[in-house]
Amino acid sequence: MNRKKKVLIILVVLIAVLGISGVNMAIKNKKPNGVVVQTTPIVREDIESHILTTGTIFSMDKRDIISDVEEKIEKIYVQEGDKVEKDQILMKLEDSDILYRIKDSKLRLEIEKEGLKKLENEGTKEFEIQLSNAKIRYEDAKNTYERNIKLYDEGIINKVEFDKSKDDVDQLYNDFLLAEEKLKNSNPENEIIIQKQKIELAKIETEKLEKELEKYTIKSPISGTIVDTNISESGIVQSHVALMSIQDLEHLEIIVDINEYDASKIKEGDSVKITGDSFEDRVYEGKVKYVGSIAKTLEQIQSKENVVEIKIAIKDNDEFLKPGFSAKIDILTQKKADALSLPYEAIFTKKDGEKVIFTVSDDGIVKENTIKTGIGSDFSIEVIGDIKEGNSVIMNPTEGIKDGSQVIVDKVM
Repeated sequence: MNRKKKVLIILVVLIAVLGISGVNMAIKNKKPNGVVVQTTPIVREDIESHILTTGTIFSMDKRDIISDVEEKIEKIYVQEGDKVEKDQILMKLEDSDILYRIKDSKLRLEIEKEGLKKLENEGTKEFEIQLSNAKIRYEDAKNTYERNIKLYDEGIINKVEFDKSKDDVDQLYNDFLLAEEKLKNSNPENEIIIQKQKIELAKIETEKLEKELEKYTIKSPISGTIVDTNISESGIVQSHVALMSIQDLEHLEIIVDINEYDASKIKEGDSVKITGDSFEDRVYEGKVKYVGSIAKTLEQIQSKENVVEIKIAIKDNDEFLKPGFSAKIDILTQKKADALSLPYEAIFTKKDGEKVIFTVSDDGIVKENTIKTGIGSDFSIEVIGDIKEGNSVIMNPTEGIKDGSQVIVDKVM
């Protein structure tokens, strides 16, 4: 082989090597055809929706003991910390004055009853007797006057005596006419009705005083515990001033204000878990017993918030729970078993409000799926649509992701 041919062969080999290297470099530097995305699979799981908040423990029933009368305290039967039953006597007030008034009222009632008996027994008899007596007195005076006419004419009596007999007969005649008029106008039935009304008024007065006497014995309106007192024996009670407070410590509830968005998810009967720093590691069960029918505006430093009052009944409370303690509340509002779910970040909401997810096939082709959402937990949400468990779904999709586009899956989350 001559020298020229050798050089030619070497050149061909070099060109071939360079060509192969160039192809490899081109392949190495070639960019992927599609957007790189991360995906997550659709899974089946049990989903629970919870609302977490804090509230304050209160007694379900609490009463301030107030007297309606102002009087000196005669005896106190309880003290702070005592447990009391409903209608148990707490204290008595001096009642000598009210007892005297009751006695006087009863006596007047008896007098009115006797008056009624007299009217029912006598009828017009009294007026008839009055008329008869008036007639007798008049006739006697008339006879005396007629005799005095002769005696005056004969000079036996003087003019003063004669004038007096004339005045007497005139006066007694008027009395006779008056008695006659009374008998004529007398109406026993009407007087009996009036007397019965007087008796009824006297009864009402007596009953009113006896009812007022009950206020001098102050009883507990509920069963509970005396938690506060503001009295001293032999002191003077002021009306409408709290003497003591009673709370039912065996039946407690938690009251909490929930923002209007979360409140719309809560219903009576929802299960609640209750914890708190004041009662260590203990966990109590509860139920939502009341959801406010109206919202109220809660004033904050720089904003306002509409909230709804929620009341939670505590089951099996013990001495570790006390009114006034704060409590952490976990309200279970919804739960569903074996639901198809995804992280919230996999859902894309269009401008018109439609919710979609983007599934990816094994060869990287995107498919847009319209879905509806169900209940949500803290990290995932139920999805409903033409989808299956195990489908790969793009995380954090953007407007650049379109149905039918090619993507490259970076990794499965």
